[in-house]
Amino acid sequence: MIANVDVATTTFSPRVMELRQKIHDEEWVDFAVQRIAQVLSRRLVDGDEQVFTRKTLELVESL
Repeated sequence: MIANVDVATTTFSPRVMELRQKIHDEEWVDFAVQRIAQVLSRRLVDGDEQVFTRKTLELVESL
């Protein structure tokens, strides 16, 4: 079950705050989606699922 969280009173890490600002930047979102699609496509073609999972997590963390 998902708990209700009062976002107004919750303290977020600097990284979360940075991402919250970036998601309002259309160019950044377009770039992020394109980059994720490129990495996913490359991993699917390579067929290495273990590398695919690890690299995808690294990519998402780097955004």
